Amino acid sequence: MMAASVKNVAALAGVSASTVSNYLNHPQLLGERSRKRVADAIAELGFVPNESARQLRAGSSKTLALILLDAWLPFFSDLSRGVEDVVRDRGWSLFFSNSNRDPEREKTNLDMFEAHRVQGLVIIPQGHVAARLEQLQNRGIECVVVGPTEDSSQISAVTFDDVGGGRLAGAHLLEMGRRRLAFLGNPNNVVQSADRLSGMLQAVGASESETTVVTISVKNLTVEDGIGAAEQILAMPEYERPDAIFAANDMVAVGALNVFLRAGIKVPEDIAIVGYDDVQYARQAAVPLTSVRQPAYEMGRAAGQQLLDQIERTATREIQHRVFGAQLVVRESTTGRATQKVKPPTT
Repeated sequence: MMAASVKNVAALAGVSASTVSNYLNHPQLLGERSRKRVADAIAELGFVPNESARQLRAGSSKTLALILLDAWLPFFSDLSRGVEDVVRDRGWSLFFSNSNRDPEREKTNLDMFEAHRVQGLVIIPQGHVAARLEQLQNRGIECVVVGPTEDSSQISAVTFDDVGGGRLAGAHLLEMGRRRLAFLGNPNNVVQSADRLSGMLQAVGASESETTVVTISVKNLTVEDGIGAAEQILAMPEYERPDAIFAANDMVAVGALNVFLRAGIKVPEDIAIVGYDDVQYARQAAVPLTSVRQPAYEMGRAAGQQLLDQIERTATREIQHRVFGAQLVVRESTTGRATQKVKPPTT
């Protein structure tokens, strides 16, 4: 059955289409009798106003968009709640999409939201998007990036001090007596991952201890990636294994932790583990994880607030770069001292 139209409502109520339009948009212009006749007709027909069509006729919509990098990870779920809570509180609608770490899909999403005439968008980028976002802003679509901004002077950003977070993780592991460190991440493909590794290396470089650092590459920062990385570590001779790992996020850390525990590896005595993001799973792990806290919900709220400020204050529009500082949350996965593994003598 086709949806009821304004004309159908008008015919049933015995009024003109313009009267129905006034009921929907300016009810104060109608008398009580007309309002009741239109309301009764709407109820009988189950009429739902076509808001999208109305907004397209006006040339814009009171709608925003959020493009996530990887919707399946808890960090991005928390961040999206922050954005949504802000924009809905201020009377805006929000579309969601997921680039799934695919630059082509990201481009398609940007094109789609431009075609839908959204007034602004928040994006956690996978590829290089600064030029495209500047183009959108020149066409009247405000943009805010959560993450690296590629030094754009036109795009506001909400970022996190990933280098500082990496330094905190590295310094903590060194303080706990760890000297063979492994970084589990994808620094060749993701800027944030590279920054976290850089921070850890800075902490190692500032120390006076003899410390080794190896990188074990993972692809998508999932639990499965952590499992694969831990299996690589277990395949090493015992005396060559790292005595600590710094994972690029908590999901990788949880995957590695589960493998170690099943194999009889003690955490933190044999291997200490530091994660990143401090999502709920970090606190609930079999051995609660030490993690660099990245306040996803608060970052989402900050991005949503900045976007609406740019849209609603176009006369005094300001580009802002807000940086959230790093905080290390210490738990049981790192608080024990290392068990020394000695290379057996050659015969």
